[in-house]
Amino acid sequence: MNTGSFGSRNMSEMKNYTWTGVLSFINEQCKSSEMEKTQWLVEKKQYTERIAQLEGELQASEAVNKDLIRRVKMLEFSLRQERIKYAKLTGGHHRVNSDVISTILSRSEKNSDSVGKVLPKRRTRAHRQLLSKYLQELGLEDIFTGEMPPRQIHHRPSKSYGSNLQALIELPSEIDLVPIPKSETIKICIVEEKPSKQSWELKLALKSHMDSVRSLHFSHKEGILASASEDCLIKLWDISQYETLTENTQCEAYCSLRGHKKPILTITGNSIGEEQLLYSAGEEGDIHVWELLPPKLVNSYGPSPDKNYCVGVWSSHSETIWDLKHHPVDGLILSSSADGMVKLWKTVDTMTSVENWKAGKNSANLLKNFTFPVANGDSFHIPTCSTWLITELNSFVVGYTTPYLNIFDKTTGKPSIIRFVKENEVCERVNQINCIVASGDTSLVVSGHEDKHLRFFDVNSCSCVKDLVGHTDSISSLWMSGNSLVSGGHDGSLRFWDVRNYQCLQEIPAHRKKYDEGVLCISQHPSFPLIASAGADSLVKLYHII
Repeated sequence: MNTGSFGSRNMSEMKNYTWTGVLSFINEQCKSSEMEKTQWLVEKKQYTERIAQLEGELQASEAVNKDLIRRVKMLEFSLRQERIKYAKLTGGHHRVNSDVISTILSRSEKNSDSVGKVLPKRRTRAHRQLLSKYLQELGLEDIFTGEMPPRQIHHRPSKSYGSNLQALIELPSEIDLVPIPKSETIKICIVEEKPSKQSWELKLALKSHMDSVRSLHFSHKEGILASASEDCLIKLWDISQYETLTENTQCEAYCSLRGHKKPILTITGNSIGEEQLLYSAGEEGDIHVWELLPPKLVNSYGPSPDKNYCVGVWSSHSETIWDLKHHPVDGLILSSSADGMVKLWKTVDTMTSVENWKAGKNSANLLKNFTFPVANGDSFHIPTCSTWLITELNSFVVGYTTPYLNIFDKTTGKPSIIRFVKENEVCERVNQINCIVASGDTSLVVSGHEDKHLRFFDVNSCSCVKDLVGHTDSISSLWMSGNSLVSGGHDGSLRFWDVRNYQCLQEIPAHRKKYDEGVLCISQHPSFPLIASAGADSLVKLYHII
């Protein structure tokens, strides 16, 4: 009886289930399962990210710990070396082994006053100065508050012949050489001052060229930077609002000058009244003259104008032109070519209207050729670079692929030759001069060489006054302003120097190497605190003072 009633109750409950209810129940279960699975995946991702973050922090801590351990070891090594030197001074030994050093150090720790009692006062003072110098080299000069001796700068070992190099000057007997008359001897004054604490930092990288950038030029009146490249283009950049630019700013050239059919290797420029002119040259052997328009007169996104910005072409050199240098005052330009000639050109000046000069296109006259014959007289030494002497505006300096430096008088054409290596060390490729720059205050001329050396010359005495290793690869570019010198090399770095004590103040990794070339040119704005560099990686970089 009871069994029958239970079975009838189950049958009635089963009749209440329908297919729709079963399907809805299954759907709800699937949704809840998917939701739980999603929550589990989210938690898993969060925990994974947390684990990765903790692992990164652990690796960073290990790296910092490793670096600190390395620095501690370096300091321990330096301290050990200083202890050895101090032990030599106190004991008067030429060779001091570790047992003697430990004995002296332990004795000095037990009785710190004993050394002061044994040593005379004059020796104590000398040792104090020597120890002060060592602390300066370690960067711990603040330990002593007394008067410090002048800091001595140490460079890598280099072949420095100093002022005795004048005795090595040998001139070819076939050439009649007459020294340039100097109105007054200007001595190079090296003032013992502390180097400037200013440092340079990357401001912006300009990315538009398709090949190596060989030359840069800042306009004197506008915030315009011109860059010349092996892609046969000259690009003009508006940097007047440089203070608002950042490293992430996308800056485009507002104008591209087209006219060269081969790579452009050098540019220079000048201002005549309100007009600004740009001169470019390269592998074609021709000098192109361009009208440099400010950004407000150029519509970068409008239709291409019918006018051509090239206002003249001077054809004279038969081979590649390596360098162009405009006279700082007069309307004169020097062009150095692989055909062995340095040519002096007369450009438009304030007495000639630019409109008439454009119409004529040939009013720029070739004034004179300057050559440096080899000993047999059959050919010429090949010039690579040149610069005007600021202290002697009638003279200019020319560097060659050979170990010679020539000082020409633009009026007489007579050279004064400086030979800066010994006879048995002559090697054209190694001693080639790649760049040269002149000081605006003294008779100092600095040259950068293929053998990684920076050489400082006094043009009055025709002698090399300093020879030091400047880079780890060939030096390709120089810029000088006052007592500051900037050098760039094929190692891809920029180095900032104080010429008063020949000290390197700062080094910046600037450009990547390409085909064994790094930094190719440097230029500094005449009024803005900006320096521009360009290199084989097709980039133009701007640096500012911080």
